[in-house]
Amino acid sequence: MKNTVAITRILDDDVEQAVFKALDHLEASKLMKDGMFVLLKPNMLSAKPPERAVTTHPKVLEAVIHWVKKFNPRRIVVADSSAGISRGTTEKVFKESGLQAACESENVEFTPFESTSREIYHVENPLVIEEFPASTLLKEADLIINLPKIKTHGLTKLTCSIKNMFGTLLLGQKPKTHAAYPGIRQFSDALADVYSVFQPALTIVDGYFCQEGRGPAAGDVVKLDIIVSGLNGLLVDQVICNIIGLDPSKVHHLSSCIEKGLGPANPEGLELLGEPIESVKRDFKIPRGSPLAGAPIPRFIANFVANRLFKAKIKFDDEACKLCGTCWKNCPVEAISPPDEMVKGNIPRWDSKKCIACYCCAETCPYEAIEFAMHPIRNAATTWEFYLILAAGIVILVLLIKLIKFIT
Repeated sequence: MKNTVAITRILDDDVEQAVFKALDHLEASKLMKDGMFVLLKPNMLSAKPPERAVTTHPKVLEAVIHWVKKFNPRRIVVADSSAGISRGTTEKVFKESGLQAACESENVEFTPFESTSREIYHVENPLVIEEFPASTLLKEADLIINLPKIKTHGLTKLTCSIKNMFGTLLLGQKPKTHAAYPGIRQFSDALADVYSVFQPALTIVDGYFCQEGRGPAAGDVVKLDIIVSGLNGLLVDQVICNIIGLDPSKVHHLSSCIEKGLGPANPEGLELLGEPIESVKRDFKIPRGSPLAGAPIPRFIANFVANRLFKAKIKFDDEACKLCGTCWKNCPVEAISPPDEMVKGNIPRWDSKKCIACYCCAETCPYEAIEFAMHPIRNAATTWEFYLILAAGIVILVLLIKLIKFIT
């Protein structure tokens, strides 16, 4: 059943029926035994209400808890570490997202990963990360269930099964990882390395309310009304891509996972159960991203050109910005700083040379006041390489004209 993915519809907002049906299709009960310690890993990016589709919906979490309880577990823990670097951030997300209320109503433990004991985890056959600290809960659990959400992402284009496990890194470890691996290819490799360490036994995707466009925190909400589940997160993400009209080969962290051997490049043996993709397909607005992300060229060339020509620029909404300081406090490379005067209408200062376009500021902004835009021609015009290439082109053109005149 490793190559099986189940798709079910949520009818009349009955999320539990859809979750149970998907897990029946998968025969997921075969994973369960009496007395297990089950760890549930939702998506808890930032403190937004459920209707903004930023975090895993409470109804999805409740449904999964009900299903797990059927098998008499000795312990269920809901845990994550949100975006941001300040202590108490994850607790705030738990409360604002409605996930805390869901856990309390079900008498289930919920905890930030950063409040637990931790140890160093080693990565086998690393692409870029050899080791990293994370919670001991991830080692102690008998079963990890991944509960990602379908959202587009300005940097990675998709955030779902694979990227959700990036949340196992503890608070400030996330921006540090962005800073250490600033290129999209490097960061994608880092996502694959982190995912490879824990590899959840079961993935249940929240496709109830989703985000498109300026995801993962400021996108447009799409009520897709589906649950997608599988035993292999890479296959699940490939199916999600097909559902939302995104070419899986354009999502570089999926290619990184394939390179690590976490799943097949061409899942010819994939068995789809439940609804066919065509019946639930809905093309999402996909962020543009760098066109070089998946290009078959050496990585150092792709990273160099991408950082010069296809680097996104920050745009602050001076009406929405409250100068709360979240962006400059969470920037991993200190590219954002307060304005000279902290008065309404002013916006934070942004250093384009320091910025690595990691989207941490946009993801954590509570007022959705930050947008990234890409202007390849404008970017090129600020580099000496552009003028060197332009001059070379003019010289070649002049020589060609002279050659043509000489021949004729």
